[in-house]
Amino acid sequence: MDAAHGESNAPAIRDLESIAPYSPSGRLIPLKDIYTQRRWVEFYGGTMAYRHNNEAEGNLANLSPDYTDAEVTHIWEGNDFGERYLLPGALGLDLSRVTTLGCPLIVFAGRHDMNVNSELAFEWFRTVAAPSKHFVWFEHSAHLPMTEERGKYLLSLVRYARPLAEQAGELSGR
Repeated sequence: MDAAHGESNAPAIRDLESIAPYSPSGRLIPLKDIYTQRRWVEFYGGTMAYRHNNEAEGNLANLSPDYTDAEVTHIWEGNDFGERYLLPGALGLDLSRVTTLGCPLIVFAGRHDMNVNSELAFEWFRTVAAPSKHFVWFEHSAHLPMTEERGKYLLSLVRYARPLAEQAGELSGR
């Protein structure tokens, strides 16, 4: 809303005011409101830092050797499916009382993420006891550090996740 007011963006202001108050205490956010909010979050760089859209992620999918041309046309169907069936349950999930985990914890967070509150994630992370834990900030990323800071993301997986996989015997014979 601040960015929309700063640019006198009347359509953004109108859309965002239409869903206010956003995320009132004790009430789940309707998916239609989330989609409205996310449209403007994306526009103002909260999905991919410093960009007005996340088109670069789609471009990378088109270039990926992991997908055929036929497959890439369906790549976002998984997102749509997941949002429809998994997001409502995740929205009602309250992890604030979870203070102990019996497994390692690794959190990757984009400093400019407006989809997921990375500062809130960091506050929660600090309260959790786990056998091992690492919080990795991606200073030049929003919600997609795996796309925005690919090198650091890969190195962080190798540094923090790979040793856990090796200990669990997940990499034997490779």
